[in-house]
Amino acid sequence: MNVSSLIARRWATSAPLKHTRRILRMGIWSMGLCIAVMVVAICILVGFKQEISKKVFGFGSHVIIQPYWSGADGNTYLVWDSSFQNFVLSNPQVQNAQPYAQKGALIRGKDESHGVFFKGLPAHYDTSFFAEKLTRGRMPRFQDSGQRPSNQVLVSESLANVLEVDTGSRLRAYFVHEGQLRPRALQITGIYATGLESFDETYVLGDIGQIRQINGWKGNEAEGIDIQLKDPEKRFDVAYSLGSQLPYEYSCFPCDLLYPEIFDWLALIDTNVLVLMLIMLIVCLICLISILFILIIERGPHAWILKTMGASDGLIRRIFVKQTLLVLGRGLLWGNAIALALCLLQKYSGLIRLDVHVYYLDRVPVAFPWVPILLTNAAIFISAYLLLQAVSCLLKRKSLRRK
Repeated sequence: MNVSSLIARRWATSAPLKHTRRILRMGIWSMGLCIAVMVVAICILVGFKQEISKKVFGFGSHVIIQPYWSGADGNTYLVWDSSFQNFVLSNPQVQNAQPYAQKGALIRGKDESHGVFFKGLPAHYDTSFFAEKLTRGRMPRFQDSGQRPSNQVLVSESLANVLEVDTGSRLRAYFVHEGQLRPRALQITGIYATGLESFDETYVLGDIGQIRQINGWKGNEAEGIDIQLKDPEKRFDVAYSLGSQLPYEYSCFPCDLLYPEIFDWLALIDTNVLVLMLIMLIVCLICLISILFILIIERGPHAWILKTMGASDGLIRRIFVKQTLLVLGRGLLWGNAIALALCLLQKYSGLIRLDVHVYYLDRVPVAFPWVPILLTNAAIFISAYLLLQAVSCLLKRKSLRRK
């Protein structure tokens, strides 16, 4: 039988003295508040990264293949033939791979003009992301290679406001190829809004046949390949694996390199959250040490009784440490319960709103990454145990010096 655990549980379940009861409650709630802040921070951080990454991946893909020196002049392209397709799709992590082409253009609406990138997509391109973001209208229908290119396009809400157009409106697009102006008549079939203003105001989605026709490309030629993965977290590994086997004239890279400003911003948020969690951990440990001292003062007479009955200093030290850890357990229980309740409330009610122009989201996103949450709780418990052991050993040495 573990004597120290038995005595610690008995002391923890017995009613504390009146003058220490409130102090212990304050300590438990203080630790619970610190733990709740850490868990909420993890849930919001992971949710924020997932939502922003999903939007960036929706505009492009997880991994991109392009020829070196790819540009808008139409002189560089790759051939998306059957052998190239089989090579890319043979990777077990690749879920889908589709060609695309984009070209700079000046779009003119009713009275205003705006410079954009016209991103051309093939007939069977996965546009489910944009379909979810539609505010009105419908998705454009693109034609297969060999058919006359469709003039239907999808524009963003912000771009439609700038151009003063709506679904059904006609646009005039002006492309430049080899020094010549190539105008095209387009029709808006749908309007979307993602919240990523830098993307929404930049891209117009249309038929890849328009770009091929302007550049003089064949039906299997494209500017690049958008690759969707089964697990987005492995995009760096897949990019390296495919890139090492491609011919020297092709480059393969994750979309992080295409939009570094967004992913660097997400990395900066990681740093801020880690600093916040470190501060909360320090405050939690300070509360725990205070509770240890309070328990020593309260249970001092009982400890001396055990000492006269033959209990060793190590046994008494373990009793106080385990009793303090039981108090920490209450703080962990209440802290996690409060944090998960708040996160569930935010997830299903969207109570806390954000400025979509600043944060790219209209509400605080929440996820439930159970592994990081469990690791955080384990880190708190282990840190507390090691600190309590160190403090109890230090108190023992000081008491021996006084003797």
